[in-house]
Amino acid sequence: MQPIQGSPTGQYWQWQGYSIYYVVGDSPATLGDRPSGALSDRPALLLVHGFGASTDHWKKNIAVLQREFDVWAIDLLGFGRSAKPDQVYSGDVWRSQLHDFITTIIRKPTVLAGNSLGGYASLCVGANHPEDVAGVILLNSAGPFTPTTPMPEPNPLQKAIQT
Repeated sequence: MQPIQGSPTGQYWQWQGYSIYYVVGDSPATLGDRPSGALSDRPALLLVHGFGASTDHWKKNIAVLQREFDVWAIDLLGFGRSAKPDQVYSGDVWRSQLHDFITTIIRKPTVLAGNSLGGYASLCVGANHPEDVAGVILLNSAGPFTPTTPMPEPNPLQKAIQT
């Protein structure tokens, strides 16, 4: 077993006027010969943290995963080292953020691996933009906390059973 090498490199991306922090895993030395801006043949993997977490959540995972994948991890808006504007946060905001990151920074279909809230946001991207998503991995995924459609009125039999 080889020791884990290197720490991911952190940087900022401007998204809708906000600074978004992300890290990029190291690529094997052979990829260093690629022309600037050229895309790798390796699968792209974007790691998305859960509620109250950050890119730090994935540090040890990135070190191992970067051996086989081009790996990114992102701090969702409102978390970690990303901007924390005074606004309403929602799945729609994070879905847009992740999709824009894929199309702007990664620039090829990407596997999203999301934990908790990050799983929910990743699933939203996959459902709404399947052309840009190569797969979704859910780890203890969260979901909407309120129904998106009103619950139907119980029928008479259901009412009788409930009382």
